[in-house]
Amino acid sequence: MATINLKICMGTMCYVMGGADLKSVAEALPYDIKKHLSVTYSPCLGCCNEQPTPPYVELNGKIIAGVSKNNLIQILKEELANVI
Repeated sequence: MATINLKICMGTMCYVMGGADLKSVAEALPYDIKKHLSVTYSPCLGCCNEQPTPPYVELNGKIIAGVSKNNLIQILKEELANVI
């Protein structure tokens, strides 16, 4: 079974700009997505100085900026389609 590795930044800037919402979405994902997902949390992904749009997630080693609770599920579905 394919596994998607999702790391959500919980640094101060990311947390305030929506990282807290991403955590709650990740915990409430539908089973068909959640069964393929490994979710971890980072105290900081170190991206704030490089890219101006937090919150950040790392998805299978790739940093994605400006993730919202509204597009997280779509991002995960697209990644799942790519790994299966």
